[in-house]
Amino acid sequence: MTESAFRINGPLVVRSPNWLGDAVMALPAVRNLKAMLVNDPLTVAAPEKLAALWQACPFVDRVIPLAKPKNLLDTARLLRAGKFGSAVLLPNSLRVAAEAWLAGIPQRVGYLRGGRRLLLTKSVPVPLRDPLRLHQSFYYLDLVTALGGPADAALPELRREPASSSTDGQAIVAICPGAEYGPAKRWPIESFLATAKYFAEKHHAKIVLLGAAGDVLLVDELARQLPEAENRAGKTSLAEFMAALASARVVICNDSGAMHVASALGVPTVAIFGSTEPLLTGPLGPRSHVLRHHVPCSPCFLRECPIDFACMKSIAPEMVMEAAEDLLKSKRDLR
Repeated sequence: MTESAFRINGPLVVRSPNWLGDAVMALPAVRNLKAMLVNDPLTVAAPEKLAALWQACPFVDRVIPLAKPKNLLDTARLLRAGKFGSAVLLPNSLRVAAEAWLAGIPQRVGYLRGGRRLLLTKSVPVPLRDPLRLHQSFYYLDLVTALGGPADAALPELRREPASSSTDGQAIVAICPGAEYGPAKRWPIESFLATAKYFAEKHHAKIVLLGAAGDVLLVDELARQLPEAENRAGKTSLAEFMAALASARVVICNDSGAMHVASALGVPTVAIFGSTEPLLTGPLGPRSHVLRHHVPCSPCFLRECPIDFACMKSIAPEMVMEAAEDLLKSKRDLR
């Protein structure tokens, strides 16, 4: 699939995926793109809500925050001001290709999808599905290897800036009960509650509840039953959210953007899967443990379970507690 003759004409801008989890899964590919450049800088254009992730990447020289990522003309104006020679487009949409075309970027590269052949100067056929390369990260990697780039699939290190804490050495356990896609991806609140109480009581850990603005009602429900916890759902920027995750000794979460960020930061992460498939979107970090109870209808990829939610309800809190303890023992005890 490699085309060694292809040359990226810098300076290069990479259009980021629009979702947090997808952006994390694209990190190896963008790091590999940087390796293809000699002296030219690498810029990432990303929705403003994701800018902090790319700013934490040592291989990214500049980030263009897109305040209105769905506004075609506004994005094209920002890209045109950068005077880029090439654009590598990670999203598949026609709109993203039109942004680069309207910006007058001479070399526009992306997958041949979304009816955008005429807007791309280099269109890459979508790779055939390889059973050994099902993870979404390979989808982005294969675009880069098609350009002659490295095939390194390792997750790059991010800059970690732990939040300042006055816990006097008290361990922090971060609980992220949300998942934007829908309820079928969310472990029951009562299970999160039992797990949080276990760490608070056995290890005297400080419980920090985290989530995006869309998770506030869900996390508030948990916080009402766990008054000793610190509820920061909807109260953090992405940079603050990442710092809070970096300060945790363990993160317990669903298949979500929080899972991908925590894993990428190298924080011990217990990820609970229900309606989705770990082989496709599992965490990439080395200190992650996936829990999944396979049932005949999984993965269904539905937003809501139409039957008994057995895939999630069968994962007992004790299973999550044990997985978290095992991750922590591999480095140091909570106490």
